[in-house]
Amino acid sequence: MSKTEEDFGEPGSPPRGPGGDGSAATDEELAALRSIFDQFDTDGGGAISTAEMEAVMEKLGRDPADAAELLRDVDPDRSGTITFDEFVGLVNQARDAPPGEAADPKVLEFLRILDEYRLKCESEGNYLEAGRAAGQLETLRKQEEKRQHKALKARQLAERHDVQIAHNMQYAEFNEAWDKYMEEYDRMAQMYIQQMSERHAVKLREFQEKLHEELTKRPPKFSRELLDWRQRQLMLAKQKKYAEAQKIKRIADEMERRERAKLDDERLTIFQQRESKFRSQQQSELAALLKRIDGRRKEHLKQRALDSKRLLQRNRNVQAVLESKQSVEAGRKKADIKAALAPPRTRSSGAHDLGTTSGSSGRRRKKASA
Repeated sequence: MSKTEEDFGEPGSPPRGPGGDGSAATDEELAALRSIFDQFDTDGGGAISTAEMEAVMEKLGRDPADAAELLRDVDPDRSGTITFDEFVGLVNQARDAPPGEAADPKVLEFLRILDEYRLKCESEGNYLEAGRAAGQLETLRKQEEKRQHKALKARQLAERHDVQIAHNMQYAEFNEAWDKYMEEYDRMAQMYIQQMSERHAVKLREFQEKLHEELTKRPPKFSRELLDWRQRQLMLAKQKKYAEAQKIKRIADEMERRERAKLDDERLTIFQQRESKFRSQQQSELAALLKRIDGRRKEHLKQRALDSKRLLQRNRNVQAVLESKQSVEAGRKKADIKAALAPPRTRSSGAHDLGTTSGSSGRRRKKASA
């Protein structure tokens, strides 16, 4: 399996990280969550009610009216209260949200309330409780940061994968179009070759018929000796010397037979020579056509290779630009995530300044009363 297939997992399933779903909390985490939960559960009833959340909101200097809205949005069974198991599930929801899905704003609001609880414990001198809350919140922040980094990586990998798929489809369409073009070119070339061959066959047959007629109609040209023998034959016949005339006729007939055979051979030689020359002209014409077809085909293949090279280079450039943009985006996103999830130190310093100011005011009031 390729790296891309490993990163994307099975079709239809989101990428999964090592270690399973990671939803189970350790005993130490459960103890820390129980301590935080007990601080909200002021009556020890095992559930956080709207009234208790209002009291907590008021202690933290927030609007108590937000308590009902917060509980309503995070209460799974709409009971108006949230149990410890639901509280743990809420924390796990923030921790194990799948890549690509942002945490619910109300969940983040609840985590901010927990952080304010940590600040409250710190301001009241309950440092052990504040330390447990800080450790749990830091763990959740790191897990959320890791989750968002994983989501960013998965999204960017999906973008590159989609671009690669689009490029593969484009290249396949490019090759398919060229294959069809070359098939059509070869089909047309074969049609031209067949048309020329058929035209040559017709022309050759017409040439043969015309040449045969020309050679056949041409009167035979006998030798002077044969003509003399025929002349003597006729003279003897006129003189009524038939016996001698018959004898001369046999000699002349044999001589004419030999000369006619020789003339036939000469006509056949002439026929073959002229036919061969005609065929050679046709073959030259066909060879010129084949040369033009082959040369044009090579030009097409050369252009195809050039276009293919340009297309692949353009696609590589697109991939390089995308990876460069993603690299810049990843750096910026990581900084944004770290900044967004960083502990609100300004609040702590603000609370410290507030305490200092309150102490100074108290001392001034004591001096004034004295």
